[in-house]
Amino acid sequence: MKHIHKILKHKSSESIFLTLLFTLPLFTLLPLGVDLFLPALNDIQNYFTNSNNHIEKLSISLYLLFWGLGQLVWGKVADIIGRRKVALLGLFFFTLFSFLISTVNKEDADLFLTYRALQSFGGSACFTAIFAIIRDTFDGHKLTKAYSYLNGFLAIIPISAPLIGAFLLQNNDWQYLFLVFTFVGLASMVWTYVLTAETLVKTKKDRLLKKEKFFESYVNILKNDNFRIYLFLSIIGFLGIMFYITVSPLYLIGHLNISKIDFGYMFMSIAFIFMIGSFTVPNLVEKYGLKNILTFAVISYFVGGIVGISMSSYDTWYTYIIPMAISAMGCTIFVSACPAYALRDFKENAGQASGLFSALNFSISSLGATYLASTLNISSSKPYFAVFLALSIIVVIASFLYTRKK
Repeated sequence: MKHIHKILKHKSSESIFLTLLFTLPLFTLLPLGVDLFLPALNDIQNYFTNSNNHIEKLSISLYLLFWGLGQLVWGKVADIIGRRKVALLGLFFFTLFSFLISTVNKEDADLFLTYRALQSFGGSACFTAIFAIIRDTFDGHKLTKAYSYLNGFLAIIPISAPLIGAFLLQNNDWQYLFLVFTFVGLASMVWTYVLTAETLVKTKKDRLLKKEKFFESYVNILKNDNFRIYLFLSIIGFLGIMFYITVSPLYLIGHLNISKIDFGYMFMSIAFIFMIGSFTVPNLVEKYGLKNILTFAVISYFVGGIVGISMSSYDTWYTYIIPMAISAMGCTIFVSACPAYALRDFKENAGQASGLFSALNFSISSLGATYLASTLNISSSKPYFAVFLALSIIVVIASFLYTRKK
């Protein structure tokens, strides 16, 4: 097996595509737990008889929150025991708690949410591993391409998963989805054990980094200017995505009474923009420069917000989807362009840096999206697009203050 992994590691180091292929479960399983699950939100709310009115929102927000917090823990572990072992351990937990969720009774809403959080905590190890593997393997413009292409492949999941979930739910209860997660998790463990090679190379400097105290090591990472700047911009992008994921089923299915199948197609259209954008952003950055591309992202948020507010009085699915498509271009740019620039100074402790980046990224954006979704009035799309307008203004103000400070 070690000989096979040595060959695989050599081949994948020469190709971004092969790297992503050999590590496929590490970046597909965790987001699948959100997107395949979306059409079941209303079913879950109706299933738990003693739950509060926000269990459908909490089932997403807790998942996203532990997606981020888990990586904070796994990042340090990945720099000690390796990327592959962390991934396999995380897959085991994801699979175990996926099965346990399928067995929860109607009276146990709190237990459902606990298992849901632990399912995400396990899966977050995989996300930590793939970010660290990419940072271990590539540098320079190839590193930017690798992270951007990673987002491109990730976008394939929301293109297809909600529609697949809707079809699965036509003849099955929502618990069936978690049995699907269980079997996919088992298959992912086999895939990762056979095809994923260890990329952590232990050096003397690595051993010194591991002697740092847990919080001290993360504080040192936060002192890096590039890390803070591009983390902030990435959070702006992820907040837009998480907000869209959270409010779309509530508005389209819950308010407009769109069918689950139609919702899957609508969700697919926006996810298609994410996918195409992720594959083209690296070339656009190389051709036009990072600053110009990020400026276009801010403009996309602003224009999408203005168009959405202007069309909100019609209260139809297309007055929601069209302006969201405009804002989605900005989301894609922020999320695709920024990770490589945030992590480029952390070759030696890629696990910790990747873990901290993802933890703050997902935690802040998921909490922000949940708070906004819980406080906004879902009977109109106007407040949804006011959020994107506000985010564009925040980035402009932050950019002005940073430039003035320098």
